[in-house]
Amino acid sequence: MTLKKILIIDDEDVICQGCKMIFNEMGYQCSHALSGIEGLETVLNNSFDVLLLDMKLKDLDGMKILKRVRKEKPKLYVIVITGYSTVENAVKAMKLGANDYISKPFGEDDIIIAIRNAFRE
Repeated sequence: MTLKKILIIDDEDVICQGCKMIFNEMGYQCSHALSGIEGLETVLNNSFDVLLLDMKLKDLDGMKILKRVRKEKPKLYVIVITGYSTVENAVKAMKLGANDYISKPFGEDDIIIAIRNAFRE
């Protein structure tokens, strides 16, 4: 069985490290990028099963990353995470192809459920 791979793109290191701990405990291989540019390059040049994508990054808008990922990696499962949650943003992200949407701050259970749903599909 191949180890499932998750990439987290978030400019908050505490989010990345917390999620990595949870995902590693669940038996997944997890990488992270602390900038949008680094994250986009990583996701496009490697193989991942799930992308956890923050919408508000300092250097690159998460919606732009989502559009590019959908175009180049259409089967990648994308979970959008954001501290700027509005119904409008959620709808926009889903229309652009996000599979799931989680508002920050989120609890451990929220992220575990989202990842379990991602691997159920």
